Amino acid sequence: MRRREFIDLILDSISDKFDIYHNYWFDNTKFVIYAYSYNQNNRFASSTEASKLWEANSYEHLFFINCDNLDIDKFNELKSFAINKIEPHFVRGDGKTPVKHHLYSHISFIVITRNKPSQEVCDAIKNITWTKNYAFSTKGYCDLRMVCVTPREYNVVSNENGDEIKDFLRDILLHVDHYEDD
Repeated sequence: MRRREFIDLILDSISDKFDIYHNYWFDNTKFVIYAYSYNQNNRFASSTEASKLWEANSYEHLFFINCDNLDIDKFNELKSFAINKIEPHFVRGDGKTPVKHHLYSHISFIVITRNKPSQEVCDAIKNITWTKNYAFSTKGYCDLRMVCVTPREYNVVSNENGDEIKDFLRDILLHVDHYEDD
């Protein structure tokens, strides 16, 4: 199995919940995959739209990056890109606050590497704690999830916010019989 086939396994698992875009370009940066999910929760007092009691919307943005090596410079570049480019555009729509009824947004970077990153990079990934609150949390929040997976070594590392993704990817790796990286 190659990295592309591993990505296909991931996409098969999430395709019913996410809109998936291949070879997605944003701000002169190419992502192998961009996947987007939107969930709307609301309560009605009756069957009409006008009598809505509350509404809460949540969003998840998954950005897949396929690279041979993840060094500390590339890691810092991705983190900065997520905070300074992705969050303002995808969460706030280039405005000051997110859309009406925004509850939360997750920005998730899934980096699939050929070679396991150094201990310095693994520690840097584990130590990401970026969360942004909007209008003292009245307009919700956004957090950054960073996960690096090296399939041929069956290695997955993430920050605390990305633990759910890490567990998901480990489960996929456990069901891979043989992994070849060509």
